[in-house]
Amino acid sequence: FEKRFHKLASIFYEIRPSNNRYIRKAVKQAVTIRDKHRCVKCGAAENLHIDHVIALSRGGSNEMDNLQVLCKDCNLRKGAS
Repeated sequence: FEKRFHKLASIFYEIRPSNNRYIRKAVKQAVTIRDKHRCVKCGAAENLHIDHVIALSRGGSNEMDNLQVLCKDCNLRKGAS
């Protein structure tokens, strides 16, 4: 019973880790819809990641205007430059 209750509670109340890197599911979905389920750099539709435009370590936030959808390759390429 306890496992079922915890699972239901996590669905309804979206239990999340206590760190500031956590992006709410609703925000992720809204960003993905806004960016039309495609990478904003190359237009790929597979291996998509939610990426911060301005990194949290540099003062960015988890708000929609600071998030974008990137494919794995573009996200890794961005980190290298």
